[in-house]
Amino acid sequence: MKKTIIIALMVAVVQGFVFSQEKTSVTGEGDRNIMLNAASANAGPRDVNIGLPASVGGTTVLENDLPVVYFFWPEMPPSAWRTDAMTTGMKLLDLGETAVNVGDVGFSVGSYDNTGTDTFKVAGSLNFNHYGLLNGDFALSNTLGKGWKYAVGAYVNYDPGAFRIKKADRFYYDQTELWKVALTKDYQIGNTGKGSVSLLYKHITSNSISGNWSAPYIYGEKGKVKEIGGFKIGNDSYTTGQQLWLQDAFTGEYTERDAINDYGSTSHTLDLIGKNNFDNGLHLNYIIRAHTAKVGIFLPLMTGVEAASAGDYLYADNGAAYRGENVQGVLVLASRRTPIKSITSLIELGKRSGNHEWKIGLNQWNYKIDQFVTEGAIYFQEVAPNPRKLTNQLNPATNPYGNIDAGNEYHNGSENKTALFATDKWDVSPVVTLNGGIRLEYLALHGDYIDNRTPRGNVYINTPKTNISENFFNKTFVLNAIFKLTKGFGLLAEATYNEQSGHLENYSAGNYPDLKQSRIPGGTFGLYYNHSLFSIVSKATYIQRDEYRSTANFTHPQDLNLVTRASVRYDIRTWGWTTDIVSSPFKGFDFHFLLTLQNPKYENYSGVADFGNGKTVAYNFNGKTVNDISKVLVEIDPSYTWNDLKLWISARYFSKQYANLPNTLYFSGRWETFAGINYSFNKSLDVSVNVVNLLSDRGAKGTISGTDLVDEATAKGKIGTVMSGSYIRPFTVEFGVHYSF
Repeated sequence: MKKTIIIALMVAVVQGFVFSQEKTSVTGEGDRNIMLNAASANAGPRDVNIGLPASVGGTTVLENDLPVVYFFWPEMPPSAWRTDAMTTGMKLLDLGETAVNVGDVGFSVGSYDNTGTDTFKVAGSLNFNHYGLLNGDFALSNTLGKGWKYAVGAYVNYDPGAFRIKKADRFYYDQTELWKVALTKDYQIGNTGKGSVSLLYKHITSNSISGNWSAPYIYGEKGKVKEIGGFKIGNDSYTTGQQLWLQDAFTGEYTERDAINDYGSTSHTLDLIGKNNFDNGLHLNYIIRAHTAKVGIFLPLMTGVEAASAGDYLYADNGAAYRGENVQGVLVLASRRTPIKSITSLIELGKRSGNHEWKIGLNQWNYKIDQFVTEGAIYFQEVAPNPRKLTNQLNPATNPYGNIDAGNEYHNGSENKTALFATDKWDVSPVVTLNGGIRLEYLALHGDYIDNRTPRGNVYINTPKTNISENFFNKTFVLNAIFKLTKGFGLLAEATYNEQSGHLENYSAGNYPDLKQSRIPGGTFGLYYNHSLFSIVSKATYIQRDEYRSTANFTHPQDLNLVTRASVRYDIRTWGWTTDIVSSPFKGFDFHFLLTLQNPKYENYSGVADFGNGKTVAYNFNGKTVNDISKVLVEIDPSYTWNDLKLWISARYFSKQYANLPNTLYFSGRWETFAGINYSFNKSLDVSVNVVNLLSDRGAKGTISGTDLVDEATAKGKIGTVMSGSYIRPFTVEFGVHYSF
């Protein structure tokens, strides 16, 4: 629902700007602990900060070198992908690699599946935590003889989350089942090489109540928050349950919906994977993927807390007067199960020739979404654990089911993307190495949307549609230079240029988005030094983006009942500096330290929020610091291995973060901490105990609900009042058993 993918183009790394948990390396490879996600246990890789706001989809995820979903909305990557016992390897692509190979922006995570083995192999794991998580996976692979081999696997995850919702399924947080089966044939290519062809089928069902979980708290001086009496952040539920009455966009009738059973995702994926390696060093690889899914999302978003007067609200279940001091507004965006189909492909030809290691590739991706519709509603609840729903007695827009209809969203159609890309690593001399890349991408959008200016009757879907026909030619360029001045010391220089166009999803809000290409230039200059005891990389970076597109949820600062979703555009510009150090001072001990300084600012971000009936609020965020991004980031990762025992800690510090667009509210700095113990009994069996949020930080983060139009004077009055927002995962102890033979 927000649309913030970018598409990097012009350096095999603006990574010096990010380096999240990266082992220092001139090439930018390494382990950044990207799967340690403090925001969610099941949302996939964590977002790696590049000074630009992360997309709703977060880190791009690849499986066998193709994105697991064509576009992150409405099919989020975790609904179509998990790491499981058939996952044989993982890699992290830096900004340049992601830009050229995928046409996306930011770091990306790639995984590879077991498609069969020449010997009998079994692998699996069992995992649980002290909240009641049930997680397990299993994979079996073997040969069938005469060049044939197979692999089968299964994964299940039933997660009750960290709190119990009284009126919801126990495993509300995540219910996912995944099945895979693969068949491979190896063959000889005459007298010139070897090859293989594989068929891989994957089926996954995934249900949950989506969204970043929120909690109420008292907002205090200097961005500190404290728990309100009787409510423990992270352990008490702040949702009314999984049932809600919504107006059906296809019939106009009010229908009771179930947040888990009526939404969620079911998908089928079939991959045809070919690999050919010739004796002259040339390789020709391809993958063709057919994907079909039905995807639904139930997304509750907190709109803000306001004071309640006696008699204004009644309990919806029994009509008794609500006598609490505050009420919480909630905006629900519910997208029914939408049919999605895509065919994506990748063909690559490459070779190492003398001082060059080159590759050329072709992407042909086609995507179709059939009448994506979101049904919206606003309702109110008490500020308490396991809150009860309230009915606003004073708002004439309240329907018979206690909600305020919040309108609908719609888009429909297809996207076709054709891209030609090429990379080359050229060892110019023993001193100089150049990495270059280019991606030329043609994107066509065709479909229809419902213009908000179009008069409509009671049945939303019957409203006349407006056609969509857009074409874009996006260009990506990457150049990375390494100058090895001495055996262990050298300079790094990088440059990027990127053009990013929009998607059908930009039309959902019902406003013509007037799509224009975003231009994203960036650059990096730094140095590296490798010593027998440590390695260091230090870089200064620059990145900017214009024509940034997203959908903003604005709440009227004086009236919680008034919420509007507006398509907004703006620019972001930022400078940064990172220093990344890896050290192994003695046997068994490894230490990683990362310091990032950055200062991202909004530009050309102003407009008027229109709430209807002549109620408008002007806003101007020019020069404001990008919210939800820290200016100072620190990562500290020590580990010690003694024989078969490994102890590790990962700690990340995030400095002050602004919690709303006008920068009138903020959160003080916080730590996200992880720790673990791993013990290997033998090469086939190991156990682990891991801890999330070791310091038990209350973890207020992100944004404060419904405050993006709160000015400085109003913000001062918020100190000491109840507000609400998202938070990191609470203290969690996780246990695991892993086996393979």
